[in-house]
Amino acid sequence: MNPLSFALQLGTLMPVLLGVTLVRVLAMWHYASQRRVYPGFRTLMLAAVLVFAGIAVLLLRAKLGDTVLLVFLSNAVLLVPSVLVYHGLGEYGRMPHLRARTLQNALFVVFVCLVQTVDALFDPNMVRRVVIFSFAGLLLALRIGLELPWRSARRLPGMQIMCFSYLITAGLQVLRGFNALSVPGFTMLTMGQGDVLGVYSVFYRIVQSALELYAVFAMNSAMLEDDLQVATSRIERMAQTDPLTQVLNRRGLELLGGEALRKSYAQGRSVAVIMLDLDWFKHVNDTLGHVAGDELLRDVAALCQGSLRDGDVFARYGGEEFVVIAPNTGEREAQLLAERLRQAIEAERFAATRGEPVTASFGVVSSSRGSLEMLLKRADEALYAAKNGGRNQVVLAGPGEEEEGG
Repeated sequence: MNPLSFALQLGTLMPVLLGVTLVRVLAMWHYASQRRVYPGFRTLMLAAVLVFAGIAVLLLRAKLGDTVLLVFLSNAVLLVPSVLVYHGLGEYGRMPHLRARTLQNALFVVFVCLVQTVDALFDPNMVRRVVIFSFAGLLLALRIGLELPWRSARRLPGMQIMCFSYLITAGLQVLRGFNALSVPGFTMLTMGQGDVLGVYSVFYRIVQSALELYAVFAMNSAMLEDDLQVATSRIERMAQTDPLTQVLNRRGLELLGGEALRKSYAQGRSVAVIMLDLDWFKHVNDTLGHVAGDELLRDVAALCQGSLRDGDVFARYGGEEFVVIAPNTGEREAQLLAERLRQAIEAERFAATRGEPVTASFGVVSSSRGSLEMLLKRADEALYAAKNGGRNQVVLAGPGEEEEGG
């Protein structure tokens, strides 16, 4: 293929690259205006803008020649996007010490631009400048392609493939440097006409631009999805949490308590249900006020929850009543657990009651069959018996219908 045909191909590809880059910038700008974007998105968008500017500077340089100003500008606008891509991807990947590493890249680019300017000013040598530029581009591309995936704390869709694309960029930079050294009389005109590698490089940059657009949208969308899941989980927790005591409410008890029952029954083990009610709580509200009553409920809930085992489910059932679901727990063990809670409440001196002792009554049931609703009903009956029997005691429920029928 003759030089003229390659010049025509390059002349065709450059406007295509210009158009693709412009579309990429506009797409990212529209995306950012319509939805939340995360740290790194706007940096990557700025990198795309500079790629657009770099094409314009190269066209000016081809038309006006190798002036010192255009040499400096072209090196800057062609190298800085790699610095921005490194920083943008690093923010998405939560790369440690990102600011310091980005500063290293920026200072390196400044140094390269100054060297190229000095070369153009005092001893113009196109081959040397191409080799220096290719070496600089190689190092920056390797940092993106190798260091970012290695050091990033978070992996997002699209990030790996985007980093890999810069390894190909690094390979093209190596070929660019060798090409400048091997072609006799290599000049700016050589780069513009008859440069097969230039055609391939521009074509690859078009492909890479589309790939980067996909990657940045994929990364940002993945983070949006993560935030949505976190928000959904938070809403679900709020729906299952008592706002006063921050323990489970009745809805949470039904869900987690029911799951505890199913697991224990599947293993052929018993489940204990302990229902407790604070004694004379109305007296606390009447004499010390509802603020003190609320504080007492919070303190009792914290004390009980801190005294339970990891697998136990603890919830506020309503008013001053609390429920414990203890999986894999028989009657004797359930009684001991309830007694331990009773003694802990009686021994504690709560600030809400100004040091006056607080007691609680307990109803306990343990069974290897039956619904949660049935077990709660039996525990409530045992609690009622504890209240009628003088309070501040633990009462074990008698056999239920499910045991009697078995």
